[in-house]
Amino acid sequence: MSIHRLKRHPKNEEYYADLTGEKYEELKRSIEVHGIRDPLKILPDGTILAGHQRYRIAKELGIEQVPVAIYDVSPEEAEYLLIADNEERRGEDNDPMRKARRAKFLAEYWGVQRGGDRRSKDQIGLLKTLDDIADSIGESKTNTKRLIKLNNLIPELQALVSSGKLGTSAAEQLAYLSPEIQRTLYEALGEEIANRTFAETKELRRRLEEAERRDQETARLQAELAELREQGREEDRQKIEQLERRIRDLQAQSWRVVTLEQELTALRERGRKEDRERIAELEQEIEELKNRPVERVEVVPDSVQQEIEAWKRRAVEIEQQKRELESKYQATEQLLARYEQKIQELRQGAPVVQLQVPPALQKIEDEHEARVQRRKLYTKLERAVMDIWTVCHQTDGDVDWVVDEFYRQQRVGPNGMDGFEEVSAFMAKIVDALHATQRPRLLK
Repeated sequence: MSIHRLKRHPKNEEYYADLTGEKYEELKRSIEVHGIRDPLKILPDGTILAGHQRYRIAKELGIEQVPVAIYDVSPEEAEYLLIADNEERRGEDNDPMRKARRAKFLAEYWGVQRGGDRRSKDQIGLLKTLDDIADSIGESKTNTKRLIKLNNLIPELQALVSSGKLGTSAAEQLAYLSPEIQRTLYEALGEEIANRTFAETKELRRRLEEAERRDQETARLQAELAELREQGREEDRQKIEQLERRIRDLQAQSWRVVTLEQELTALRERGRKEDRERIAELEQEIEELKNRPVERVEVVPDSVQQEIEAWKRRAVEIEQQKRELESKYQATEQLLARYEQKIQELRQGAPVVQLQVPPALQKIEDEHEARVQRRKLYTKLERAVMDIWTVCHQTDGDVDWVVDEFYRQQRVGPNGMDGFEEVSAFMAKIVDALHATQRPRLLK
């Protein structure tokens, strides 16, 4: 068939990336010498099911006629053949999101629900399971479950996963949140969200889900409050006042407030001068949300009230940290002003002098840099531990102790890690375990 009658399948780029590098050049050399030996699989309208790379190379080499095999099948069957006939390329495409899309389609095509198929169409023999999906995409059953969940991420977060900035374990936690909360969180933190560890992301998910449930319950009780006000009975006045007081407390814990507080924390951690204006805006917005007029109602259980009190105490701690940071900002600005003055004097011909950084300010700068380095090391270490746990878990090894012990070591964290002794000892135990289970690939 004429190559000009062919066209790429619209879903191909969602499932697979084009070959690059030596693999592509090797295939190109083979076609240039021997031609295309295996026919391209296509639909009657010329849509390619298998052979996108051969089609691409043929166009580059100026080949006008290519061998084809035509399949007259339904769109759903065509999409399945697109995936099934590209199995051999899975080693060349390790983008988690592309694997996630392939896994999702196979789950829907085979009707896999919680490990088994109870509604497969036109299948003979054993029903398909999650194990079949895992085998098709070259992943463990545990990772396959996680990958399928990633399809619930909004496009912006999916892009962070594809780029490798956001790990699949942390991304899975975000995938449990509603699209609305995901988008608000991304708009607030941007790519900063990818710098959160798995434990931090899991805790953030828990807080946001609790806040969302509170908002949903509030909306339900809002109707009750409106009804009481409409009836206007004198005996209901005290109950209305109690509900209004409770809703003011709960509004401070809505998911919107939680998201804004996350953004505020991220900005404070960066400590950049240009972020100070945004910090002020966030503080004002959070304050307005907490003090807005009563519009919703919720009866507060004791457990929720205790949680609110805990977060209030945390707010006091954050306020104290804010004051300390502002003091450091002022000291830094004063130092910069003196530097600028000295520079102007030098430009105007003043005698050359050596600028000295005050010891107190130098100590602040050194402590900040140390915190940044500790957080980077901790994040790398946590990702390594999670990778080791994931790979070992594929063979049902007893490796849960790796993660458990990692989180038990309270000093090994973003606010600890005074030295490398604890980290070195911990990693040495992991290396011994890998030697004992003969896992040389992980030792690297």
